[in-house]
Amino acid sequence: MKKITGLFVCLFAVSVLASAQSEAPPKRPDNIGVSDFDGFKNNSFDILDESTRLKNDATRIDNEIKGGVLASMTVDKIRQDIKALRGISESSQALTQKIGDLDEQGKTLLSNAKNVNPRTKAPAATNNTNKSIKGLEVARKNLDVTASLVKTNTDLLVNELKLRGESID
Repeated sequence: MKKITGLFVCLFAVSVLASAQSEAPPKRPDNIGVSDFDGFKNNSFDILDESTRLKNDATRIDNEIKGGVLASMTVDKIRQDIKALRGISESSQALTQKIGDLDEQGKTLLSNAKNVNPRTKAPAATNNTNKSIKGLEVARKNLDVTASLVKTNTDLLVNELKLRGESID
């Protein structure tokens, strides 16, 4: 019985570790010296970095609100957070548009990766493009989480201002 329990514990631990690794964003690969592929990769990973920053900013505000400090926040602080959340929302929407623009470019580059000259760069072009596409997928997920946090917390902060009888800008 102990062996079976131990086996299940090991399998569970391995599955948790495997899923944690698959959710990690890809690392930015080095340039390969082909401008189309390097440009796509750099744009994709810049978007990933920015989406991560926006998600972290929205999460920080969310943690402040969930930490029970909303009632003790000053009106100015609430207004600052609303303004910050609106800025995060605008930036998120712009990044979502950029991701849409890059999706088609990624498909085209991936299909042309085998034709890269010199041919020795074809595997790196394929690998970089695949990592870039995965980076865009992670960025899209970051932006989905960010949008949810922004909406929820903006609503909470606006309602708090209403409860205090303050005007909403």
